[in-house]
Amino acid sequence: MIELLPTLLLLCLLISAVFLIRLLLEMPKGIGSKSVEITDELKDITSILDDIADLFNDALNAVANSPIAQTSNSPMESILNGIISSVMTPKPHGETTQDRPIQEILTTQDETQDESN
Repeated sequence: MIELLPTLLLLCLLISAVFLIRLLLEMPKGIGSKSVEITDELKDITSILDDIADLFNDALNAVANSPIAQTSNSPMESILNGIISSVMTPKPHGETTQDRPIQEILTTQDETQDESN
């Protein structure tokens, strides 16, 4: 029984090789009719990719023409620029135009008793 298994497998391999050779010999006939369709699809894809490339090129030209803010190369330079700019133009703290009365904090009797204990 074990001797029969390799023989059976070799027979299956031979049959599959014959079918594979047959399919490969018939393949050029089918490729000829589909090559025109493939060429048309590739032309459509190429035109779409050209349009996308033109859009990217226009966008890059627009970005290249706009002024670019210069950034510092080192972190120390960024920190120093921030400190110098804040020293040169100090920001006002709080509102100085309105005078408000100071409100007194009223303590209740419970709080005064807790403080004395």
